[in-house]
Parts: sequence; C-alpha cells; structure tokens
Amino acid sequence: MSVIDQEQPTATPEVVRAWVGGWAVSRSVRPPVEVTGGFRLDVGLPGHRVRYVLFDVDQVAELALIRTAPGTWIKTSAPAERVVPLLTPAWTVGEPEYLMTVPLRRATALAPDGYTLHTATDGGVTTVRIHDADGTTAASGRMGVAGPTAVADQILTDPAHRRRGLGSVVMTALGDAAAEQSATTGVLGASRDGLALYRALGWTLCEVLTPAYIPEPDPADA
Repeated sequence: MSVIDQEQPTATPEVVRAWVGGWAVSRSVRPPVEVTGGFRLDVGLPGHRVRYVLFDVDQVAELALIRTAPGTWIKTSAPAERVVPLLTPAWTVGEPEYLMTVPLRRATALAPDGYTLHTATDGGVTTVRIHDADGTTAASGRMGVAGPTAVADQILTDPAHRRRGLGSVVMTALGDAAAEQSATTGVLGASRDGLALYRALGWTLCEVLTPAYIPEPDPADA
C-alpha cells in the first residue's frame, strides 16, 4: 500500500458538494441534484450520461443495483477496497482520484520565455491557455466558480512542453482569476500523476475517490 493510500483522508460532504457544484459550472451542465448520500449530475455525453458522486459509501451497493444503464458513473469518497466489494460485475473500476483543496489568493502568473499566456472569463468559467511561439496550445485549464468555491478542471500540458513549469503557470492564473471573483477556496480532482504538482503548489489532499462505470457500447461496433 502506498503512502497516499495510508493517509486515509476523511470523507467530507462539504468538499464533495463544493466539487460537484463547481464542476457543473465548468462543464456547463445542470446544477447537481442531491440524492441519498451524495449528488447526481446529468452529464449527457456518450459514455458519461449520468454521474453520481457519493460521500457515503454505504449507498454504493443499492445504487449499483438499481442504476444499471450504460454510461452511468459512480464516484465514491472511499478507497477501492471498500467500494469494489459493493459493486456487481457489470461495473468497471477506474484509477483512483484525489480531491484536493487550497486557499485562493491573488497572484501574478508569468509565462516562461517563448510562451504567451491568455486568460478569459465568461459566466463564472475562467479558461487559461498558454501558447508557444507558433501559436500552438502548450498547456491549458479551466476553473468554474460556484459561490466561494472554484473548481479547477481539465488541466492539461502537451507532452512536448512538460517540465517547463507551464502547469504551475496555468494553476496560478486560474487561482488569481477565481480570487478576483471573490472565490476563497479551490477544489480539484487529481490523478495520481498530478498529486506532486498540486502538492508543490500548496494543495492539500482531502479525499480519495474511487470511480466506477458501466461501459457504453461503441456505435461503431454495432
């Protein structure tokens, strides 16, 4: 078991609520609906029709039995060893994710030499892009503000431009824009690979999430 898994972060309904609210803003989907032990998001995308985010692991077994449509996701605030035994064989378990938080503050983001930084805010969603000298997007990210919380989402750095500090610039620019909109707390869902970057930027691990989904057949295979 890794050091990360041994930390056993405590499930926090407030953090889950903040995450799903800001995520809905970022993805331009309807606000989350409260369900027993968590929230439902109607995403409406192929392979990702509906998402349940649970802070109460005791609700997994019942939900996994009654919500069996392909494209259904359940993300549970608990490690895989607690979630997997509650699922039926229809469910596929994904890689763990990690909910993290940070206090937001104003800060100046500066792109390295040879890059330009572009920030735009529309309807509570801030988008940051870093372009190289040819105008190609080298790194990008977005942040959805919902009340005092801002959720960082879709943080990407092109493999050809990694290890140049671009991810840090994107996160600084997003945090600055959110703080300007009076958001005080940042929340994000990180992959295992992203943990080191976010920790170096001051983010704190709050919860381990176990994602599971029912695959949706590819129309091309029909």
